[in-house]
Amino acid sequence: MDTVIDKIIEHCTEYAQDLLQDTSQCYPFGAFVDKAGIVHPLEFDLESSESTPNNETVVNSLKLYCNKELKEGRIIAYGITFEADVQLEEGKDPVETISIDIVTNEEKALPVYYFPYSLSEGELTYKEAFAVKR
Repeated sequence: MDTVIDKIIEHCTEYAQDLLQDTSQCYPFGAFVDKAGIVHPLEFDLESSESTPNNETVVNSLKLYCNKELKEGRIIAYGITFEADVQLEEGKDPVETISIDIVTNEEKALPVYYFPYSLSEGELTYKEAFAVKR
């Protein structure tokens, strides 16, 4: 049986793949798991915003909303997904990744999950994933 972490990772990596293949970009988005164990997508409502917010503002807004829902017991977990360039080796170019920051109501201090990828001529290839402790 999939854990809530597995469910969030599966949902987020699939949606990120669709975004990257369709637009060559992955704007921040999220997913949450309700009390029944069902994963739901979560996006920032750009239509209600007067101007297009930067990625940090979107991530912070999604986290604020999800933390409130988690605290009030309406959800059991959430993940916020965003692109991040990660420096793996000194002197080498950073690696493009899809990053998923997951929070649950049970597990504290989960790592941030990173999924390196390359995108060439519309073809997305994931490389070996890794996680980094906070």
